[in-house]
This record gives sequence, structure tokens and C-alpha cells, in this order.
Amino acid sequence: MKHKSTTLELLSPAGDMTMLKAAITNGADAVYCGLDRFSARAKAVNFDLATMIEAIQYAHSFGVKVYVAINTLIYDRELADAVSLAATLHKANVDAIIVQDLGLVKRLREELPELALHASTQMGIHNLEGVKFAESLGIKRVILSRETTLDDIKRIGDNSDIELEFFAHGALCVSFSGNCYLSGILTRQSGNRGRCLQLCRKEYFANGQKARWLSAKDIDMSGVIGELAAAGITSFKIEGRLRTPEYAASVTSVYRRILDGQKIDKTELSKHRIRGGGCTAHLFNANTDTICEIKTGRKRVETYNRRK
Repeated sequence: MKHKSTTLELLSPAGDMTMLKAAITNGADAVYCGLDRFSARAKAVNFDLATMIEAIQYAHSFGVKVYVAINTLIYDRELADAVSLAATLHKANVDAIIVQDLGLVKRLREELPELALHASTQMGIHNLEGVKFAESLGIKRVILSRETTLDDIKRIGDNSDIELEFFAHGALCVSFSGNCYLSGILTRQSGNRGRCLQLCRKEYFANGQKARWLSAKDIDMSGVIGELAAAGITSFKIEGRLRTPEYAASVTSVYRRILDGQKIDKTELSKHRIRGGGCTAHLFNANTDTICEIKTGRKRVETYNRRK
């Protein structure tokens, strides 16, 4: 497999300690977690601070890295608390903090200059210009948005030394990189505060028909890992902190074998797929149709992500 780095990282979700252990047992090189505050997956079980420190120690005993998400937008009144949490995690030897809020980035760079920061996918970084801006802030790694095309990944990889992370499997948001305001406007449960109600997954009336017009397919990059690695991706992320430990175990196991150059049985992934037949997001076509199969009263319309 051709890639810039000699080491490719498999990054798995850990919504709680049970999921963390399942991911580690099945070959994760790193896990990402959230606290009970400031996490973009507020509805996950998540970790309190004491349990998070325990999780870091447990993972490190197996040589597995831990990245903690403090990746919601932060109110001014919360900023000192968020910085304090990051400082405590830094003392506990967390491997990186995942951040979205630029004000928090500034404070962390000033007060904790040795703390590694990863730019959350919710920053919406999808091109070289965005990556260069992240570099100027002292960001160590960019988690590219799911809307990034392969051509743009190649351009970034050829012109930047920053670490690049990309989603290999899991949910795809119908809006740009999770920056959706539908839930916040209708219910005051903001996705940018970790409380998205996933209203895009509901049925709506359009063109005289009731269907799930906004529900995006799940991502499945299992067939293009080599191309992504060659373009410059060094960390492959499995989405799913809200899913089950069994999901984390199974999907981690499959991608572990892919990264190790082994053949897989694709049905192992399909049995865990929740929405649609799987797609490669916008990797090969920025305007491709990624919406799940739409059933109407007139006909059954199937939409697939086609490479051009």
C-alpha cells in the first residue's frame, strides 16, 4: 500500500468504557471519547472526568492513544471551565484534544502550548487554504470534513505536513460537516452544542409524497483505503460514539484487517449499516447523490453514489 507515512492509524469510537475496551481488543490504534460536557455527542453515555482519566490509563497500558473531544461551540461563560478541563486531561497525558471553537483554540495555545490539538471535522476544513489556516493556529492534525474530495486531499497532502484524519465508516450528515441549524431552530437543541435531534432522518412531504428526503447514507470507505492513504490520510476514523460496543468491535476488526493488508468479507460491514447501501460520500464527485433510497407512492427510487 502506497502512502506517505509508514504508519496508518485506526481510530475507533468510545462512547463509554465498554466501547473503549471493545475497540482496543479488536485492534484500534487510538480511540476518541467525550466528556459529559462540551462533547458533540452529548447524548452518548460519555465519561466523567475521573472515568476519563481511568480510560486514558487503561488505553495507554495497551499502547493505544486517546483523543478527547471538547468540540462544541463554547459560550464565553464556559471558556475558563473548558480550559481547566483540558489542563486536567493534559496532566493525565491525554494524547490530543479535539476542538471546534476558535476562541478555545486561542486560549489553549496560550495557556497549554504543549497540548496537541486536532481540528474537529465541524470546523469544516476541506481544502488546502483551510488546512494552512489550521497550521497557523498551531493545530497538529486536521480532521477533514466528509465533503472533501479525493483531489483536494491529494492537493493538501502534497502541500502540507500536517496530520490528516478522515472518516472511513459511519454516519454522513446531510448538511456541511455537521454544521446544521435545523434542530437548533426548531427545538433549541443545537447540533453545534452536541444535541442534534437528527431531524434529517424524519419523513417529510415533498412533491406530494412522504419520504425521508434528507436522510443520508452511511459512509463505507473500505474499498478505497489505499487511495486515501496514497493521497495523504494517515488516520482512518470510524464514526459511532452513539452506537453499540458490538458495532465498534466488529467494524474496528474489519478495518484493522484492511489496514494490515488482509482481505475482508464485505458482508461483515453491511450487517452493521443503518442507512442505505453505503457510499463514499463526496470523495469522487462533489455533487453526487448520497441520500438514502427514497420510496414514494408512485415508484421506488434508488440512489447510489457513483464514481465518475
